[in-house]
Amino acid sequence: MKSIMSFKTLVIIPTLILVGCGDGGTGASSSSSGGSGSSSEEIGILIQQGFGLADKNSHELQTAAIYIKRSSLPSAYPNNFKIAITYADFDSDGDVDVFTSSGDGTENVTPSELFLNDGSGNFVLDSSFFSGNPPGQVHPRKALTGDYNGDGKMDIFVIGHGYDKPPFPGEAPYVILSSEDGYALGSGLDGFIGFQHGGSSADVDNDNDIDVFVTDTDSPFFLINDGTGNFTRDFTKTPYLNGQMYTTELVDVDKDGFIDILVTGHEFQGFSSKILWGNETEIWSVSRSTTLPQITGLGVVIDIDVTDIDLDGDKDIFLTRTGDGTGLLAFYEGFKIQVLINQDGRTFLDKSTERLNSGNSDTAKWIDWIRIQDFNNDGFKDIVVDDATRDLVWLNDGVGNFQPK
Repeated sequence: MKSIMSFKTLVIIPTLILVGCGDGGTGASSSSSGGSGSSSEEIGILIQQGFGLADKNSHELQTAAIYIKRSSLPSAYPNNFKIAITYADFDSDGDVDVFTSSGDGTENVTPSELFLNDGSGNFVLDSSFFSGNPPGQVHPRKALTGDYNGDGKMDIFVIGHGYDKPPFPGEAPYVILSSEDGYALGSGLDGFIGFQHGGSSADVDNDNDIDVFVTDTDSPFFLINDGTGNFTRDFTKTPYLNGQMYTTELVDVDKDGFIDILVTGHEFQGFSSKILWGNETEIWSVSRSTTLPQITGLGVVIDIDVTDIDLDGDKDIFLTRTGDGTGLLAFYEGFKIQVLINQDGRTFLDKSTERLNSGNSDTAKWIDWIRIQDFNNDGFKDIVVDDATRDLVWLNDGVGNFQPK
């Protein structure tokens, strides 16, 4: 059923917003309003970032020109966890908006929310999003941006794993597709139910549309796009890949022109973090992979980020970790950002101690997402924890070493 997003009926609530380049250019601007008296940070990131291009993957589209406190969003569900969050210019007015799909820890479905940037430092809850009846999930885990139907506008793919207690019934993903009239819920995904904790999207079959890879504790799968946002499930491209896998990204790590699959999850339960190397066969095999260094006691990997951080021409990897309960830290307690430096394209060494003092302690909350982008406009990529409520940023000294800001 098609639902229209109207921009006429809006609820405007002042909120703290930390704004980057609001005019879509490279220069950053900042503003705050609503009498909050709070200062704004600047992030000089292009708003569009190539949004809508078929050759862009969801990993590249994670950066955003805004840096906000999630708790400041005027949500109808202020106490919900908001892990499935993504940023784009959804209303095509030249500034960056926010989409969230949240949960409350129960078996209830929570509707997703769209917050429009009014251009003056406030977010606006669009109460007419999907005619006031937007889709949602029980436990949404990740939201991916991409032009899935090929119309040049930003779409949203949401992955969730359902109620997080036995018997773990799982749930299906959903896709929100843009159109000339607004947004509509894509079809054909309702039967793909599973404990789906992560995913990523890219053009994996080189047909100029964006496909999706979904982790599932039963068996991961690809959703192959027909170019219009209709997906066919495919288990054949990742044979023998299974286990406690929760996190993934699709990136051409070795820059050979083929998308690689980075997968990780519960190392303490036997699933090693690895890169499955892509080639012309469009089959990703464990036998053609590189295992990444582990950290004892921090065997839960929540996020993966890839970039050339030391400016030597190859891509390095950041793994965001938390406690696994086998060491000093309890399960999902504390955090550590592991820095893996690329040696020759397919070999990685753990240089966390030399490169970054990220800290991890039994009093620290785990981190869901980080963004690798230039926070202070000095031309070097920094490490930014996505939620400004945490106020965790590590600045790059220009050669890939990081200190807290």
